Amino acid sequence: ELKGWGVAGWTPVPAAWLDSLALQLVWLTQNLEHHLLANHLLKNAKALFVGGAYFAGERAAQIRQQGLKMLLEQAAEQMLPDGGHYERSPMYHVISLEDFLDAVALVNAEPALASKQEAAQLRDAAGRGLEFLQGILSGDGEIPLFNDAAFGIAPPAGRVLEWGQQVLGSPVPLGANSFAIDTPRSGEKIANQFAPGEQGARICFADTGYYGYRRGGDSLVIDCGPVGPDYQPGHAHADALSFELCLDGQRVIVDSGTYDYEPGPLRQQLRSTRAHNTVTVDGADQSEVWGVFRVARRARPLFAELGQWQDAVLEFRGAHDGYRRLPGKVIHERRITMEKDTWLIQDLLTGQGEHLAESCLHLHPDCTVRQAGGQQLEVSRHGRPLLVISGAGGSLALEPSVYCPEFGLRHDNIRIVLHNRGSLPMELGFRIERV
Repeated sequence: ELKGWGVAGWTPVPAAWLDSLALQLVWLTQNLEHHLLANHLLKNAKALFVGGAYFAGERAAQIRQQGLKMLLEQAAEQMLPDGGHYERSPMYHVISLEDFLDAVALVNAEPALASKQEAAQLRDAAGRGLEFLQGILSGDGEIPLFNDAAFGIAPPAGRVLEWGQQVLGSPVPLGANSFAIDTPRSGEKIANQFAPGEQGARICFADTGYYGYRRGGDSLVIDCGPVGPDYQPGHAHADALSFELCLDGQRVIVDSGTYDYEPGPLRQQLRSTRAHNTVTVDGADQSEVWGVFRVARRARPLFAELGQWQDAVLEFRGAHDGYRRLPGKVIHERRITMEKDTWLIQDLLTGQGEHLAESCLHLHPDCTVRQAGGQQLEVSRHGRPLLVISGAGGSLALEPSVYCPEFGLRHDNIRIVLHNRGSLPMELGFRIERV
């Protein structure tokens, strides 16, 4: 029932291909991924909208309208008020943002495909998502690896920002003193929302739960958001109050990343709390992650707040209730004080009884560690001293760990662990200083 249309100068598409594409579009209308929802359903919507626009005829128009209606519904549901994607994975945020940008680009080329109101709704979702992406980038110009996230799946952030600026017709809103840096991974120019100087750009996206700052090639980004929508937390990790630290355009304290979506010990390990830069209590995960995409009882933020810069000092405070299910109803509260060359991580566990606390810092594989005396460790990169890390409220140990920045890519790295066993309330933490 569907007839293809050609574009002048294009090589004609074989009829068998068009027949196959038409058949797949019709099949998709009856087999939408409502059992998975989230980014899967958004992909379905985009496919119907773009595919329906490619073909002519009444049936094609129906498919196109079905796709547009779904896109608008998913824009309202999946793109949070601060622009972040509700699954709280930066990788899936980029993928979903690209879907909305492509839809806007199609409407720009064929305005009759959507009403002015519908076009405005698509542009709003894409614009907010673009601002969010620009705002959360680390000092290396790429996304944090919170929850299920890895490099090499979504397009590089710089390419998506450039595409977004082309599609929306104006640059991403930036500060008056914004400038651009080269990103090592993509080679693209990334606009960064900060001015050179003592203070950097605050990263504060309360709906999604990302906080911190970026200054030149330095950044510290904190995750204190929900695990995702309650009905679909499949890409969640047990990582509340974890963070990543980037210095001079290179990651130093890293999220352990995502290796694959296959059942097994590595998938479980990478989703666990000990794979992240936060506190584990009694060996338990904050959120009970199991299977490949399952989450049972889950950590929820109790509060999160990022102050303003005060004399080049920025402070974050947050807490979660993931350990309230343990005997003693433990609450984990974290304070991170960020200065130019010093970062203070202070953790407070409240509740009742005696517990084992383990606070982890995962180092990039390029880093090595040596004892620097007492409760101090010196971290070097390629033989050059980079940081001195001091532990308080416990004993320091070094453990082997893994870093998986891309699917199928696994590196050995070092994890610094601060151990303390005692009665609550308990305080422990790290002081991190640049050499």
